Amino acid sequence: MNITDQLLDKYFKGQCTPEEQQAINSFLCEVDLLPDHLLTKEEWDAVEDAPLSQEKTDQLFAAIAANTFPKVRRLHWLRYAAAAAVIIVLIAVGTFLFMKTRPIPKIAQNEKNQKEEAHVAQWKSTYNYGNKNVAVVLPDSSEIKVHPGAEISYARDFAKKKREVYLKGSAYFNVSPDKQRPFIVYAGGISTTVLGTSFTITAIEGGGTISVKLHTGKVLVQNISSATAMPSFSKVLTAGEALVLNKATGEVKVVAKQAAIPLMDSLSINFMQTPLPDVFYKLEQHYKVKINCDEAAIKTMFFTGTIDLQIPLDQVLKDVTEVNKLTAIKTDDGFLIKK
Repeated sequence: MNITDQLLDKYFKGQCTPEEQQAINSFLCEVDLLPDHLLTKEEWDAVEDAPLSQEKTDQLFAAIAANTFPKVRRLHWLRYAAAAAVIIVLIAVGTFLFMKTRPIPKIAQNEKNQKEEAHVAQWKSTYNYGNKNVAVVLPDSSEIKVHPGAEISYARDFAKKKREVYLKGSAYFNVSPDKQRPFIVYAGGISTTVLGTSFTITAIEGGGTISVKLHTGKVLVQNISSATAMPSFSKVLTAGEALVLNKATGEVKVVAKQAAIPLMDSLSINFMQTPLPDVFYKLEQHYKVKINCDEAAIKTMFFTGTIDLQIPLDQVLKDVTEVNKLTAIKTDDGFLIKK
């Protein structure tokens, strides 16, 4: 609607229709000044101050509110929209930068690591609590006879590059041939490495010696320098040879080569909480050497372990006596055992 001076004059005199009044209300909200000729000075001065009635006040407030509040609501909506747009942009930029700098997970490598960790954790141990040898078949079909009081530990599934077994005590090994994967036995600070052969290792805890007796094939015996204080050594044994290591002095002795023979029960003796007088009696029978001792003083002492009968008697007696804090002294007719 076109707002003319005549229409404005009717508005101020209260002569407008409701449609004209609404149009003029909108017009007045959009202009800052009115033309001076619409109200003369004389008319202005003639106006007397008078309070508005409550009805008239409510009408004016309603008219003002109807034309001003919608604008305020539109302004608030624009502000909210602008704020929301800024937040959306920030989220989009942050997501892009995060995805750009985030390393791509190596799924294949993670799966490989998990398999390797699972493989390392799957170990099995066998301890022989009885007085007879216990037969154990390894994952590669190698066979072990665990002597009384001995313990072995090995992986349930051998690694691709080597086969490892840890031994405490004495055990006989018959290793399946595998040129691609050496078979390694760790016992008493030394390692015995083979590709396929049979041998016996005796490494009794508390004993003074460690022995490796080879029955067939060839083995490499060496100490693990990081695990022991003994001098470094590396010896290759052939069938029939035996290596004896003195743990106290670090002396390594290879017993003279004999005819290669398979392991027999007569080449070793198993003891399980056996009184010392009985142990010395059996050693006397085998070595044909007199062993003198005070039976009454040692009858409450016992020995558990496997003795390799191809080891010299002085070394065997040293192992047996040291465990019980005794001493074996060589005499003209044999040996004397004393405290």
